[in-house]
Amino acid sequence: MTSAFERSQAHLQRAAEAKRRGDAAAQRAEIARALTTDPGNALAHFAHAELAEAAGDAAAARAGLERAVALQPAFAQAWQRLGILCGETGDANRALDAFAHAVAIEPGNARAFNNLGNALRALGRSSDAHAAFRRAVELDPGYALALANLALAARDAGDFSDAERFARDALARHPPPSLARTVAVLLAGVLRERGALDEAAALYERAIAMAPAASAGEWLNLARIHSERDEMTEARAAFRRAYELDRRDLRGALGAALALPMIYADRASLDAARGRYAEGVAALEADVGARVAGLNADQVVDGLRWSNFLLAYQGCDDRALQARYASFAARALALAAPAGSQAAPTPVRSAISGRAGGPGGTVPGAKKRRPSPRVRVGFASAFFRDGTAGRYFRSWITDLARERFEVFVYHLYPGSDALTGEIQRRADVFRAFTGAAGRPSGIAAAIRGDRLDVLVYPELGMDHVSFALAALRLAPRQLAGWGHPVTSGHGTIDGFITCAAMEPADGPSHYVEPLLLLPGIGTRYRMPTLPDAGSRAKFGLPGDVPLVLCPQSLFKIHPDNDGLFAAVLAASPRAQLVLFEGRHPRITTAFTRRLRAALELHGVAPARITVLPSMTHDDYLRVNLVCDAMLDTLHWSGGNTSLDALACGLPIVTLPGAFMRGRQSAAMLGIADAHELIAQAQADYVAIATRLIRDRDWQRELAARLRAGRSRIFDRPEPITAFAQLLDPAEQ
Repeated sequence: MTSAFERSQAHLQRAAEAKRRGDAAAQRAEIARALTTDPGNALAHFAHAELAEAAGDAAAARAGLERAVALQPAFAQAWQRLGILCGETGDANRALDAFAHAVAIEPGNARAFNNLGNALRALGRSSDAHAAFRRAVELDPGYALALANLALAARDAGDFSDAERFARDALARHPPPSLARTVAVLLAGVLRERGALDEAAALYERAIAMAPAASAGEWLNLARIHSERDEMTEARAAFRRAYELDRRDLRGALGAALALPMIYADRASLDAARGRYAEGVAALEADVGARVAGLNADQVVDGLRWSNFLLAYQGCDDRALQARYASFAARALALAAPAGSQAAPTPVRSAISGRAGGPGGTVPGAKKRRPSPRVRVGFASAFFRDGTAGRYFRSWITDLARERFEVFVYHLYPGSDALTGEIQRRADVFRAFTGAAGRPSGIAAAIRGDRLDVLVYPELGMDHVSFALAALRLAPRQLAGWGHPVTSGHGTIDGFITCAAMEPADGPSHYVEPLLLLPGIGTRYRMPTLPDAGSRAKFGLPGDVPLVLCPQSLFKIHPDNDGLFAAVLAASPRAQLVLFEGRHPRITTAFTRRLRAALELHGVAPARITVLPSMTHDDYLRVNLVCDAMLDTLHWSGGNTSLDALACGLPIVTLPGAFMRGRQSAAMLGIADAHELIAQAQADYVAIATRLIRDRDWQRELAARLRAGRSRIFDRPEPITAFAQLLDPAEQ
């Protein structure tokens, strides 16, 4: 006599046979009989769940799977299906629990570990997800999907070398077309990040060819690469194509209207580009309603991931254009957002103590509590890492007194380094945003949830995400720093933090925001640890001629500089100018072609220019140590580069410009008591440079004075004291 379980299993066998011959009705009937015959048969509940899932009934499918694992806790396949279903329906915590059971039952199951990694990643547990993906690959080295996920996890951790390696390995496994396309796009993004623009472009083009109708994102990224290679016709066309394919994403429209060149052939081409930009802003203003029709607030703010970074390098007053762009962004958000949704959240400190926020600073019905002793201040940036902005502004975070401030850091870039770690250790709350979580809509919700008193953007205009966030009201008081020293244009920014010594007399007229002036260089900038001096031969530099260094990014060198540099070289026939190459060979070629034309007009041989490759910071400092002088750039002076030069005792010749961004080196030299290096006119600039090159005693005397004056520039506490005062409402 057969048992109920055996009879139930017989029904399941007949259901499987019905499925093979395509008889869906018989399959359903046999599974129903299996459940009726033995309600305790976990396999029958699993089969019923599969039918429900195929029919689109996720609730019934989940119920069947939950019953299956309750009846048979060691049913690994049911745990796997339950985890997948929960993940697809948004229950990440139950998905994680299900996959954890699956890997515990079958520790050799690579697919289960891959799924576990996906669940961990969905919950923001990046390092645990990375470990799970790595285990899946260890169990099955040819598992392309796990390799792809491992590459994604490495990218999110900022390990672009591993991300590239795993992505290439995944592609080498010849995955199915949909996965191959996904991995190609991932690899392209990694390659673009490290500057391999040509291969990245080829991969985006390959992905577009594989799915032409679903390639808006690939067209957008291809447009960015065209821009970075200074192929502006192709860039604008690619931005337009991206927007044609997905009108829910405003970034294509913004790029087509506002993209700017990296290098200008001459002043006339610069003026023409500025004119096109103004026309682009006007077009966006004119049809903002049509652009945002049908979009919700999240889609609009995510579509505003744009920055007018290159506009500021044109050497003009950008206030009007920045304000017009910001007005367009504000109008787009207002049209898409419900009334009142942009109001700042009530700060925790205000609700407790009444020292900030609205009238009275209290929440109706709130219990009276002892005043909170700390101001809640947040910092949002993609540059909390070793680099110009990171070195400049880390002390704003690390040096704030924690008994006075509760510090929140919003890290908008994948991965971290030693500088990131230092900031993280000093923050009360450190939130990192990568992948899909790095969209402005999600970041904005997190910042609002922290109910800050004040939100600080150390730079606005270098990063697309932070510039979009700045269009929102996320805290009752929002401030921008001079990491990108040009007005943001946003009416949501309540003050622009800058250096008193760097602003011209008419400085306030250049900004939409009120100026907040700090002493010194505005930050406690750490004195760099200088490496051994090295030698010129290490860098292929001649040992017997004067070397003048201009280390700025090539897009930063305005056409007005060309004749000035040529005049310096003409006045000192033995001197050699040292530059650094651009991000792509096209940039370097376009710039050197323009500079050589200026040299020819002054009778200077092009061979007197040396263009060095990019290098480590220590090697860059060594280049400073073996040069004789630095030639500062007009309109936008050195900032971090000037601090490095001063740390090395390298004299800088500078001519202050009309705007703060062209006066940073002059302020530093003034603080260091080296006023002789600050020119009053271009002829004066050439004369100072010529004397530095020819008069070795004067050059050595100035170098010694700069080294002696470093203590007035580096590691000064006064800027942080002043910064803390402007953050605290009690000090206002």
